[in-house]
Amino acid sequence: MKDIYLIIDGYNLMGQSNELIKIAQVSLEEARDKLLVTLINYNTQHDGEMIVVFDAYGVEGTESIEIKHGVKVVFTKGKETADSYIEKLTYELYRKHITHITVVTSDMSEQHAIFGSGAYRISSREMWRTIENQESVVTKHLSEIETKTPRNRLNLPDEVLQQFEKWRRNNK
Repeated sequence: MKDIYLIIDGYNLMGQSNELIKIAQVSLEEARDKLLVTLINYNTQHDGEMIVVFDAYGVEGTESIEIKHGVKVVFTKGKETADSYIEKLTYELYRKHITHITVVTSDMSEQHAIFGSGAYRISSREMWRTIENQESVVTKHLSEIETKTPRNRLNLPDEVLQQFEKWRRNNK
């Protein structure tokens, strides 16, 4: 069990992205998948466990949990909201003496409930800013690497590249 948890109200976060709202009007599944790809990428730079919770409220069925590239994705059981699932999970973690729990939501009632368990809160809008900042840092870092490292378009072995470099420098 990890000591750091980031718990995200999936539909709440999705609702703060104009792009995802437009996609959801055509296909909710596609919007969820795009959100999950973004969060999976974010999670590569995040210490701890990320849990994304989606409502199944109003839909009959059982709870489902799956792991997608290191991110736990939860679809609540029928008639259970993401808010109630997150509150319950937060209290369970708190009882296990996990002290670094962050919940991403803009839902005011959920915010008040999670503060009672000692969890931190990040609004969905703040989370999007954090994700965008991380994406720009990674993009900048990758472009720096690309400009510093010459490309090996032929995928030649290092020994061959070293020999070419010696010849180029007349070091036979």
